[in-house]
Amino acid sequence: MARSGPAPRAAHGTLAAMESTRLEWDAAPASVRAAVDRALHRHQRDALDELGQILDAALRVAVRVAPAEPRVSDIVAEAGTSNQTFYRYFAGKNELMHAVMERGVLRVRSYLGYQMAKQTDPADQIAAWVQGLLTQLTLPEVAIQSIAISRLTLRSGGSGPGRATLDDQLGELLVAPLAAAGRPRPELDARAMLDVVIGALERHVAAGTGPDAAEREYLITFCTAVAGQA
Repeated sequence: MARSGPAPRAAHGTLAAMESTRLEWDAAPASVRAAVDRALHRHQRDALDELGQILDAALRVAVRVAPAEPRVSDIVAEAGTSNQTFYRYFAGKNELMHAVMERGVLRVRSYLGYQMAKQTDPADQIAAWVQGLLTQLTLPEVAIQSIAISRLTLRSGGSGPGRATLDDQLGELLVAPLAAAGRPRPELDARAMLDVVIGALERHVAAGTGPDAAEREYLITFCTAVAGQA
């Protein structure tokens, strides 16, 4: 009768070697990739929820203590989180306030794009852009938030390249209607309009005021006139 003793040991050794082999992403089966994706998605969702709470808390505290600067301890307490969680995401308060401003700019961009999409005429699209941007300082709740965050970002160096890059995202919305209007240099036109309107907003932010109806109408007329001069 044949001996069967060594065979199980060899099989066990092979199984152990297979179990100890490290999975490589390129060679991983589809089921393993799906499991990793689910885990990463869950962690990403949790991280976004934590970040959202901190950003919302920072905005509330900034508005509440304006014109003073908010303290990290107050933001952490408002968010119901910890210093460890805060510094997991941000190196300090200036980085946090820049994130708050960046999220605000993206929201404004989405709002402006939505308002412009309602119009078909290039001049009307430009008017919707100017009106929508000026609205940030005419609606009381939005104005208070905009002024508080703008003051903080300007005070912490927010007017540098980082701030300019964010503002450019708003100006880019004007390029298409200006090109449709036949302007030969729509990018330069968009930059000039952005400088005019942002300059007016920053002037009001510094004074704690907002543009009245006459100034809003003038800025709209000034910008839309460019679209009519192909």
